[in-house]
Amino acid sequence: MTKGENNINTCILNLNPCYDHWVILKKPPKIPNVVRGDEVVSLVDGKGLNIARVLSRVFGFEDYFCINILGGQVGEIIEKECKDLGIKTDNFWIEDSNRINTALVYEYENRMLMINEPGPVMKAGEVRAFIEYFKERIGSGVDLVISGSAPRGFENGEMIDLVVAARNSGCTLKIDIAGEWLSKIVALSPELLKINADELKVAFGIEKGDLKSMEEFRRSFSIKDLLITNGKYGSVWLSDTEKLQAVSTKVFSDFSVGSGDSFFAGLIYGQERLVSKREALKIATACGAANTLHYGAAIFERSDIERVIEDVVVSEVEL
Repeated sequence: MTKGENNINTCILNLNPCYDHWVILKKPPKIPNVVRGDEVVSLVDGKGLNIARVLSRVFGFEDYFCINILGGQVGEIIEKECKDLGIKTDNFWIEDSNRINTALVYEYENRMLMINEPGPVMKAGEVRAFIEYFKERIGSGVDLVISGSAPRGFENGEMIDLVVAARNSGCTLKIDIAGEWLSKIVALSPELLKINADELKVAFGIEKGDLKSMEEFRRSFSIKDLLITNGKYGSVWLSDTEKLQAVSTKVFSDFSVGSGDSFFAGLIYGQERLVSKREALKIATACGAANTLHYGAAIFERSDIERVIEDVVVSEVEL
């Protein structure tokens, strides 16, 4: 993929891909400390890939490409799986191998345990090469979606180099991140920032439900659209023109891994289709709820959205 190829509007940056196994335990193990799964759900993962899967597999939206950093045999599996699923990727290869994560789902106890590997380490030369690779693939008018973490070795300053390069190329920024480099990217005034309420509190000390402080935060950093999500308690969308909140009135499952990514994908799709903020927020919330209907992150169908969307309530919020 090169700048402007096929007039692609959306570039999704997926810096830390992984391959996930969800092992489903339907009954208690017979032998203590030894578990044998009754079912396994395998999927390519990483927040950016989850977004791409929803855009392509659920909505049939193809005006995007997803940049992955891949390495080793696990990277080869991720590349093949993406190709088989029709997920449009552009892959940068490194020496170290991608990670495999495991989710143990104790269905009989309605709980789960996520086991995440630390992932690959990028060498300094690989990081520099990736930044140049990235610069060659973005262009003016592209929406750059940055979601999730980066491999070890990719330092905060180098993260900002990517964002500055995107800005210099005329990209708009749609961000869903946490951690140390969140405050640095926020200072660059992304057009859209989606952030979990807990992450907002940790990074900026803003309490859940403090809408006035959230709006002050948005204005102080000149963020056009600020989305704050709070799990089953819904979300808030703050902008210059509208202040909205949304919630799904039914809770279908406590297995919500990937719901935030699914929400973000629905929001991006709504914006790309130029629907109203209310409709985009309704679609996004329905995607988050639909994600809880199946095991695995961002594994659901359009019919699942149709099943849950009538339970989504969107209303104006007063500060």
